[in-house]
Amino acid sequence: MRGPPSRRRSLWTLLPFALPLALLVPLLASAGDETPLDYHRLRSAVERGLGVVQKAAASYPEHRSCFSCHHQTLPVLAMVSAREKGMAIAPDLLRRQAEFTRDSFDERDAMLRKGEGVGGASMTVGYGLWTLDLARWKPDTTTEAMVEFLLANQRPDGSWVRSAERPPLEESNVTWTILSVYYMGKFAASTQAEAVERATARARTWVLAAAPVSHEDHVSRLGALALLAADRTSIEEERRRILDAQRADGSWAQLPGMEGDAYATRSTLFTLQRVGLSPADPVYVRGLRFLLATQRDDGSWYVKSRSKPVQSFFDNSDPHGKDQFISVAATSWATTAIAIALPRRLRI
Repeated sequence: MRGPPSRRRSLWTLLPFALPLALLVPLLASAGDETPLDYHRLRSAVERGLGVVQKAAASYPEHRSCFSCHHQTLPVLAMVSAREKGMAIAPDLLRRQAEFTRDSFDERDAMLRKGEGVGGASMTVGYGLWTLDLARWKPDTTTEAMVEFLLANQRPDGSWVRSAERPPLEESNVTWTILSVYYMGKFAASTQAEAVERATARARTWVLAAAPVSHEDHVSRLGALALLAADRTSIEEERRRILDAQRADGSWAQLPGMEGDAYATRSTLFTLQRVGLSPADPVYVRGLRFLLATQRDDGSWYVKSRSKPVQSFFDNSDPHGKDQFISVAATSWATTAIAIALPRRLRI
């Protein structure tokens, strides 16, 4: 794998955090529940979640040659989030997932440059670039072709849209738009810079006017508003809508008529802390309590699929049978959200 790139700092890292991480353990332990959320309890949940998602990621290439967001990007996100807190991850697995991802797109170079030939379209390419970024992959001809694909698939109104209806992963045009904008900006070659700048300006106009429908829409729009430097009022209004949607048990739901689950809760916590909510805030702590309470004995989180299958089923040896893909995604997100709440410590 190529060495780490020399890229500008992520916009996410420029956003404020409310409290030093060193203060998290005592605050989490005193946030209104009789069972303390101490370091070892949180760490144990992360370790058990990692066991599930690392096995899932390692097994997937044995069954499929194409990149996936649920078995590459999100497990890699969980691995990187845990490693940042001093936890050990499976040796070489991160590198293997990055190489699998890159190879999956490299073989489609000519089609990518025409804006064609990718199942899942802009969602797949955006998640692919996210995976490579997490693995600190250096921009190359393949990532250049992926950026070309995204430029070719932007709609005249400034958005990128889903190519299939497979909720919740393939549900939100806001998600595809912000993923496309963000990772084009990180991987664009110098010859693509002006086109990416124009595309970003069109996307900003669309995001500001977007009317969210699902919870996924709202969460992605909050992140998009922050990243695209929207006015503070717009950001705060979207943030307040999301905070008000938290259920009494600490969860969020994919849709108003559904029960709260780990998938919707994970993305909400991840995005809220990126725009300034401390993991020690009572809102975040309530979400953590929900995740801890719903983790299965095998380390996974179960979410029932509401997508209609478009591919033949195969057993990746993951928990939950035909609900394995969304459950692996949910487990990855939940593991990430809990890892974020850990203070930085040396490996123990």
